[in-house]
Amino acid sequence: MNQNSLYHEDPQQLHINTEKNRNYFIPFSPDQDAFERREQSSRFFLLNGQWNFRYYDSFGDLEENFLEMKEYTEIPVPSNWQLHGYDVPQYTNVHYPIPYDPPFVPDQNPAGVYNREFTVDLSDGFERFLNFEGVDSCFYLYINNQFAGYSQVSHMTSEFHITQYLVSGTNTITVVVLKWCDGTYLEDQDKWRMSGIFRDMYILSRPQNKIEVFRITSKLHDSYTKADITVDVHANTEVTVKLFDGSGQFLGKKSLKDGETIAVFSLDHPILWNAEQPHLYKVTLQTEEEIIGEKVGLREITVKNGVILLNGAAIKFKGVNRHDSDPVTGAVISREQMLVDLYLMKQHNINSIRTSHYPNSPIFLQLCDELGFYVIDEADLESHGSVEAAHTQENNGGYSGIALLVVRDDYEKAILDRIDLMITRDVNRPCVLLWSLGNEAGYSKNMEKAAKYIKGYDPTRLVHYQSMHELESAEKAEDSEATLDVVSTMYTSSDWMQNDFLKKENEKRPLVLCEYCHAMGNGPGDLEDYWKVIYSNDRFSGGFIWEWCDHGIEIGKDSNGKAKYAYGGDFNEARHDGNFCIDGLVYPDRTPHTGLKEAKNVYRPIRVKPVYTSKGVFEFINTYDFTDLSDKLECTAQVTDLGKVILQEKIDIQVPAKSSQIIIIPSLEGLTGTSVYVRFIFTQKHDTLWSDKGYEIGFDQLFIGKEQQIIEPSQVNTSIDYSEDKKYIYISGENFEYRFNKSIALFDKLKFNKKALIEKPMEYNAFRAPTDNEWIKSKWNMFNFGNLMTKVYHISAKKSDTYILISSKIALGGHSYHNTFQLQTETTIFNSGEMKMKYAVQVADKRPYLPRFGVRMFMNSQFDKVEYYGYGPYESYIDKHQASYMGVFSQPISEMHEDYIKPQENSSHWGCEYVKINFDDTLVKFEADKPFSFNASEYTQEELSAKKHHYELEKSGYSVVCIDYKQSGMGSASCGPFLLDPYQLNEKEFDFEFWIKPTQLNKRSL
Repeated sequence: MNQNSLYHEDPQQLHINTEKNRNYFIPFSPDQDAFERREQSSRFFLLNGQWNFRYYDSFGDLEENFLEMKEYTEIPVPSNWQLHGYDVPQYTNVHYPIPYDPPFVPDQNPAGVYNREFTVDLSDGFERFLNFEGVDSCFYLYINNQFAGYSQVSHMTSEFHITQYLVSGTNTITVVVLKWCDGTYLEDQDKWRMSGIFRDMYILSRPQNKIEVFRITSKLHDSYTKADITVDVHANTEVTVKLFDGSGQFLGKKSLKDGETIAVFSLDHPILWNAEQPHLYKVTLQTEEEIIGEKVGLREITVKNGVILLNGAAIKFKGVNRHDSDPVTGAVISREQMLVDLYLMKQHNINSIRTSHYPNSPIFLQLCDELGFYVIDEADLESHGSVEAAHTQENNGGYSGIALLVVRDDYEKAILDRIDLMITRDVNRPCVLLWSLGNEAGYSKNMEKAAKYIKGYDPTRLVHYQSMHELESAEKAEDSEATLDVVSTMYTSSDWMQNDFLKKENEKRPLVLCEYCHAMGNGPGDLEDYWKVIYSNDRFSGGFIWEWCDHGIEIGKDSNGKAKYAYGGDFNEARHDGNFCIDGLVYPDRTPHTGLKEAKNVYRPIRVKPVYTSKGVFEFINTYDFTDLSDKLECTAQVTDLGKVILQEKIDIQVPAKSSQIIIIPSLEGLTGTSVYVRFIFTQKHDTLWSDKGYEIGFDQLFIGKEQQIIEPSQVNTSIDYSEDKKYIYISGENFEYRFNKSIALFDKLKFNKKALIEKPMEYNAFRAPTDNEWIKSKWNMFNFGNLMTKVYHISAKKSDTYILISSKIALGGHSYHNTFQLQTETTIFNSGEMKMKYAVQVADKRPYLPRFGVRMFMNSQFDKVEYYGYGPYESYIDKHQASYMGVFSQPISEMHEDYIKPQENSSHWGCEYVKINFDDTLVKFEADKPFSFNASEYTQEELSAKKHHYELEKSGYSVVCIDYKQSGMGSASCGPFLLDPYQLNEKEFDFEFWIKPTQLNKRSL
């Protein structure tokens, strides 16, 4: 290879010998069904499989005779070579993995040479076209040792006409793939940086007289009761165009000949496409020697009065951002893997996808058409690393430096090329409602040109872009309806949406949250708050949670066969961004996080509000945009008292789309009980591809009523006594022996029913293992919340006939600063062995909000069975409990752990009224007259804080039980707004009281 005639450092030479960009289609033989999967086409030859492969640390190390080389190993195509022992994966978010020197890349540029043989019979007279659907980052192509072309843009198709290089019989194809090229500067996405041929590669056999490109558009009119379908075909031969309905019924035919290019079909009462009812018509385009099938969705996307309308109805994007990512196959995603994602999304009420931050496989978009998803199709364009590079250039510092690359004249062609590749390939996909210029590249005249180019090419869709920072020294670009149809923001607060955006006098466009509710680790915790705002105004079009999956790479199994996942830095990368890639709603293997469960119920298509609960009157609100509730869902009202079902009945829910209805349920009138709730459970009425009839799609739980409960000790006719010395207060009764440690003002021994209830001293607890959302943890550490020291100013004990009362005044604090907490405590031990713990707490000024406040106990590990009445079955917090409901739940402590890839606080339960933990014939009940939070775990918060990976965790040997007055919420501040004030434990004074009630169980009751 002549090193002086290379294209990969020349942004004016992007594609050599590639075909003109066209819409995606696969031709079939005329006697075949053109709607079969493409692998069934006799004109489609898939080149996937084992290829010969040779890896070079540097492109410059290629031998002159590399095309004749015989020494190869093997590698699968498609794949990423870093996952097959060559080079290592590298995870960075913003930073470029190479020096910032566009368009040049380092000479130490790793390369992979792929080689294989294939056979072809050219006697059929067909032309052959070689397609690469994804190669990272660029490649040189050789057929039978002849240079056949070059291309780049990792996530888009490159097509080559290779007939002239072929011979009948055996042929050789060689592909030289480079890790970096001038396009690398436009592909700085937040993901693992991996290389190779990672999408399908195939040859199409096509006649000389053929269809070159076609475009299908629809026009809806007469209040959407009529539609015109226009098929615009460019071919060098006669084409017959046929239209069928979704079931295959013939609707019409047009013949195009003698230079005709347009076929128009008119329909009365068309069935329109939307995500809830994704009806597709079918169009075939047939020549004498081939047939092409295309599925067509009739829909109209517009903006009117600042509102996004689909077929005239305002819609909400209940969305998610999705990368191509798998823990084993990396960026290689099969159709089956795509369906796993899409089915899971459907099961969890997600209706929209942003293809962050590049176009997906064309098969993915076809599946979105068929299953029903709204898609923001995003160009393979991001230059986020420019913001860092700009810091080293005078007058270009600050966040505006993100536009450092896109202002350059030499990158104008590359920017427009990436836009054109996307829109020409995907122009016929009805699921695509918005084209996105890319992500986090800044704004410039080049980006303005790209936006206007899209509007000229395809006025039937909206144009989206978020990164509006401009280089201060550059000519200002236009930002208006003439360029961008929506305002798009990332991680803006719900407060800003209401109080700032809607008050902008010169801004009338709709708002899209293209990224919000960062789902990293234990979160997001503010999802419901966003949707209260989103539902309040039609100009709020919804949002796309960041993001779908954790990008962990599987590096083995633990002793139990569970996958071990790596993140940034685990491959000793020179530059990395740690676990910031572990930020999804599902684990790498697609096991849902509790965050996905939370999103499911926030995104539910129906909401119920109380109107007059004591009379059984409720308002049912249908958040579907096109569907009557009764068409898809069934409703069951389930009434519980203290978690026990006391009434259950079916409810008729005939509520039209985008409307509400008052429904009276006579059987709920006047219900009373100890603690009564009604839960409206919504299930699917019919079987679907992704779930069966009866699958729960969401619920609402409403409070009916509660009797005031007074907690009192059990009445027993036994004695109680105490003694004390300098260090301890000893309390004893008929079946218990307790020791109260005067130096900590808490118990350090509790023995009941001949069993040790705790194995270590109890602790006051104001700390939790920081979550990924808690940037505030540095302040928690500054005040030493995780290692509080105790000062006991006063302690005394006094005896009554039936109890011992221990009172104390204490302080808790960390080194270097005044004490954080002042406590007045009362601990009452009754003759039954039951205890009431009462605390009056004062928090010092100038402290951050608290992670939590409560008491921690290290119980004997054999206390491992838990029952609680509170919000479950999933972990729940003050701002993260939409997926949970008030009920009675039972679990072994071994299962009360959410195994986040980076360990952190998890599996607490909010709003509890009691918790029971038992071992054999001994049960300990914790209860309070006000709802509290609790956590029971095999792991300590110190262990969760110290370990970087889930597979490194070691069990404590105890059942660690935390009883909390409150915990602060989860929020989504790992890449979002600060935790909302109502969810911060920021009280300066509060009272906390709870009971510990040990009981000897009757063996017969076990």
